[in-house]
Amino acid sequence: MTIYSRFPVHETIDLREISDIRHVVDKLVEAYALQSNTGEFSYRLLLPKGEKLTSKAKRIGLSFQGEFVLGLRKRKIMPNIREVRYVHDDKHYGWLLANPGVYERFERKI
Repeated sequence: MTIYSRFPVHETIDLREISDIRHVVDKLVEAYALQSNTGEFSYRLLLPKGEKLTSKAKRIGLSFQGEFVLGLRKRKIMPNIREVRYVHDDKHYGWLLANPGVYERFERKI
């Protein structure tokens, strides 16, 4: 287990299929629009892990990233997000998206 498994987030989202991306992007763009001013935006995405699933996780991750950035641009929002990718557990890769201040507070505690 990595220290990032204990990172404080508003929600952990299991992103299993490319078809799930649109819903998750809409949700996170809305959350970022509301939480970015407070500096409290922090979410964890779990992507599928496994020998055959690694390429699937990469495709999901790249698709999500492109859609998320596009969604923010459409709303004329300049993102201030730090990200960390890590191995969450035997079945998932973890991807943290959070305001830099959330990372700073977490890193001071460890």
